[in-house]
Amino acid sequence: MAEVFSGFIVGYVLAIIVGPLGAVMLVRENRHTGFAQRAAPPGTSIVALSVVIHFAAMLVLTALGLVLGMALAGLDARHPRDGLGSPNLLYTVMVIAITVIIVAPAVAAPKLRRPVGIVALTLLVAFGWAVPWLAQLGG
Repeated sequence: MAEVFSGFIVGYVLAIIVGPLGAVMLVRENRHTGFAQRAAPPGTSIVALSVVIHFAAMLVLTALGLVLGMALAGLDARHPRDGLGSPNLLYTVMVIAITVIIVAPAVAAPKLRRPVGIVALTLLVAFGWAVPWLAQLGG
């Protein structure tokens, strides 16, 4: 149960960070890209946009954390081997593989490489390493 709860906590902490950061980035980019202009037209309140982004991120990231926490709980019972700085090597490799599969198409666009790389690295550290360590502390 500690694994599932740690996944929820990590997902919620990420959602708290993503809300205001995403709103500021969208408002700053609304002069340059069509998507940002449609999502946050000039004059959009950063606070209101931050609340909307936070709510969406909270739903998505906490659900992702819960699912990954359940996967960790299942893998901990079968393969609790350490590796790559994580208490569960198989779980961390699984998170790395999922992240690479999701991020690989976006890396093809040169303009998206840096932001997608930062997001991928953040997700890897948060879900790949923080969840198992937090679960081990709670267990």
